[in-house]
Amino acid sequence: MPKPTFFNLPKERRHLIFRHALEEFAQFPYEQASLSAIVSKANIAKGSMYQYFSGKKDLYMYLITEVYGQKREFLQPLWEQKEKLDFFKLASLYYQRSWHFARQYPLHHRVTVNFWDSKDASLREEILRKKEIRISEFSEMLELGLQSGAVSPDINKDAVWFVYHAVAKALVDNFADSDVNAESHEAYIDSVLAVLELGLRPRKEQ
Repeated sequence: MPKPTFFNLPKERRHLIFRHALEEFAQFPYEQASLSAIVSKANIAKGSMYQYFSGKKDLYMYLITEVYGQKREFLQPLWEQKEKLDFFKLASLYYQRSWHFARQYPLHHRVTVNFWDSKDASLREEILRKKEIRISEFSEMLELGLQSGAVSPDINKDAVWFVYHAVAKALVDNFADSDVNAESHEAYIDSVLAVLELGLRPRKEQ
């Protein structure tokens, strides 16, 4: 995390460093991103950067924390409705809003994609920790579906996460940079998730 000297910088200076770090890590995964490129674009000495962060990883984890914090804030209005919505409706709205986040904040989205795709061994622990957080959020949604009877109690929760995560990643990532109409893609997300819904609904007794 940043050293106190970073927070002592003027707000505009902090934003400048953040913006150039965002651009670099959006373009390249962690292992390929260059701290030298960031400080050059931000027009600061590399030695000065080490007064603000202990190194590239420290800067990167600060960036990841800020990006995910902004995404959580973007999704917060949806989470406030989770007790009122059917699991399937909640899941659809969650992925629709995630897609809108990717469209409105393309650099933030690319940073998260590169984070998940990173092969750097030093990040593995943090990637797994973030994955556990996402699984727990989804599990909370699924548990509400089970309690309401909307989801069959016979389903394998890990399998449900795997399928929803893979499908949702495609629905968001493959359309984040496209010119697809928003209303059209929201409807498409609904249609795709409706197919999954058929497999999770309780079976009627024959």
